Amino acid sequence: MGQTVFYGGLDDFCRTYMVANRQVTPDEFGQFPHRLKEQHGSIFEQLMLFDKVSFKVYGENIQIPFLLNLLGRDTFEDLLDQRAIGFTLWTPLVTYMVTEIRGIVPIQSGTQSSPAHSDPEQSVVLGLNWMRDKLPAHEQKRLLRRVLPLYEVPKKDISQNVVGITVSAYNSGKLKALNFPTSGRDIKELALPERKILCQCAAELLEYSYLIQHQMTSFSNKHYFSLFDESVSKVQLQATIAGNFNRLAMLEGFPDLKTLHGELKEPFKNLARLRAKRSSVKFREWLATASFSATDTDIAKEYVDAIADAAGFFETRKGKVTKSIVMTAIGAAIGAAIAGVEGALGGAAAAKAVETGADFTLDLVDEFLIGGLTKGWSPRMFFDDLAKLRAGKDEGLPSVPI
Repeated sequence: MGQTVFYGGLDDFCRTYMVANRQVTPDEFGQFPHRLKEQHGSIFEQLMLFDKVSFKVYGENIQIPFLLNLLGRDTFEDLLDQRAIGFTLWTPLVTYMVTEIRGIVPIQSGTQSSPAHSDPEQSVVLGLNWMRDKLPAHEQKRLLRRVLPLYEVPKKDISQNVVGITVSAYNSGKLKALNFPTSGRDIKELALPERKILCQCAAELLEYSYLIQHQMTSFSNKHYFSLFDESVSKVQLQATIAGNFNRLAMLEGFPDLKTLHGELKEPFKNLARLRAKRSSVKFREWLATASFSATDTDIAKEYVDAIADAAGFFETRKGKVTKSIVMTAIGAAIGAAIAGVEGALGGAAAAKAVETGADFTLDLVDEFLIGGLTKGWSPRMFFDDLAKLRAGKDEGLPSVPI
């Protein structure tokens, strides 16, 4: 059960500090180091825990230059090959009336129409223009060809549908559960502060509707999700996944992934290779499945049970017999290489025994040596890999320019 997480935090960060249409406030400036560190840790965590991260993009994709600098060119392209990174060009919008015009529904749906906000190619090209060291034209075209297939654009009717849902929720009284100040009045008679809140509600539901359509999860903690109890768990599964991983890390005496990121000298250098390993792929699948079915109190039991059930094939009774025969074949083959014909005959005899006596062919030798069948998979293997990564840790955070 692979999971895609929808992430809008990096777009918000980049637009605040890189292309803001307003001056950065002193408070925002003071928060910059902390927020930059938080972005680095969040990206590392999400790429390790989820099969894919879909970055929300509003207009020019300035996140690509950011990610290229953060991850490095090789890691970024490896993640593209794994389809571990995607982009959602956020075209839908909801607006509200700021003037007092009674008798009409106060919120409206719309779609972005400028090239930067609606055309994936223009979004990428204009985003690459923000790079400090511009890519040569041929490199830009090559990157463009690789990134464009990873773009998603929401359906044009999604905002219109959400406006209808919001109006319906207001009229049916569901918004009262959110302390919406309706006072039982007609939706067309709302005052300006109320219209603004209603629009915020619709904007939240807009993102939520997109997540449901694309079977994504999200790190957004939207209180408006409570309107849809039957499907909220699918979207909020991310919080369970991240929380359950942290509980298991504590059980193993291991830091959470954001903390681990801060301990590593080059946290993103081997990330693409590590997340592509069989143990990592299976761990993400296991964690998503276990988090969907387990409560906070029994994720540890799920983990221990998974470890207990992790006996490999060669630990079974049939496997032990086969292992003995296979090891004889391997030993005889080595003997053939060293001692000549006599060893070769022994190897052939052992191979025949495997083929006829145990109903296995010599392909099993390859599986034994290459596939790692000497040990069954368990979720602990993921922590073993992280421990190896951690063994080369260095003090301090990597300095990654944006």
